[in-house]
Amino acid sequence: MRIVVIGGSGLAGSAIVRSIGRRGETAVPLSRSGKAIAGAPGVAADIVSGEGLDAALEGADAIVDASNSRNPLDLRPFTVGARNVVEAAERAGVERAVVLSILGVDRSKLSYHRKKLEQEDVYRASSLETVAVRAAQFHDWSVDMFEAGAALGAIPVMLGGRLQPVDVAEVAELVAAEAIDPSGKEIVPIAGPQVRVSRDLAKSWQVATGARGLIVNGPFPPSLLDYVRSGANLTEERTGRVTFEEWLARRR
Repeated sequence: MRIVVIGGSGLAGSAIVRSIGRRGETAVPLSRSGKAIAGAPGVAADIVSGEGLDAALEGADAIVDASNSRNPLDLRPFTVGARNVVEAAERAGVERAVVLSILGVDRSKLSYHRKKLEQEDVYRASSLETVAVRAAQFHDWSVDMFEAGAALGAIPVMLGGRLQPVDVAEVAELVAAEAIDPSGKEIVPIAGPQVRVSRDLAKSWQVATGARGLIVNGPFPPSLLDYVRSGANLTEERTGRVTFEEWLARRR
């Protein structure tokens, strides 16, 4: 199979490319740079402008949309980008699509999540057989916040916020499986093995890294706090095996 991974040079996308390759199928990482990943030649295309999409999707059996936006104020990859990809995929005769999404996007008021839900809906309204893999926050998500805050001497946590962080490699394995041998489900959730409060994760990160800084309640948007306090980002349906501490040890 030829599977084009949109956003294939990113954190999740590159992990998905590797997972597909390990299963003996051909993964094609698509990005604006056309960067090769783990020996898989990349293709260059811009999903927002549509430039290069037709050529990139030619001959593809399936696509994985792991696109992201580096600019939180520009979420066009999830809206304009999704529509451009779907149109190009239909022209190319692509059979199925897997959308990497987020647990609880249908219950969140956060703008980023609402656009992710819109992205899912664009695919579901198409002729492509579509599944959305909704994942909990990656272990990396919390660490990125901790590292940014530690640089300023204050490590931000979410008061009352519960997380079920998951290893991106385990999410990638699930996405690859759905792309190659789909379950037939419309939505497939995945989260980590433990439900944790943000402050505990920060303490574990400090112990593992020796990072200094005062743990403080961060100035997060109310919609994000409501989301992590509501339990929308948690699931018991499918969980990974790698805990936050195990992931930290492996990362070091």
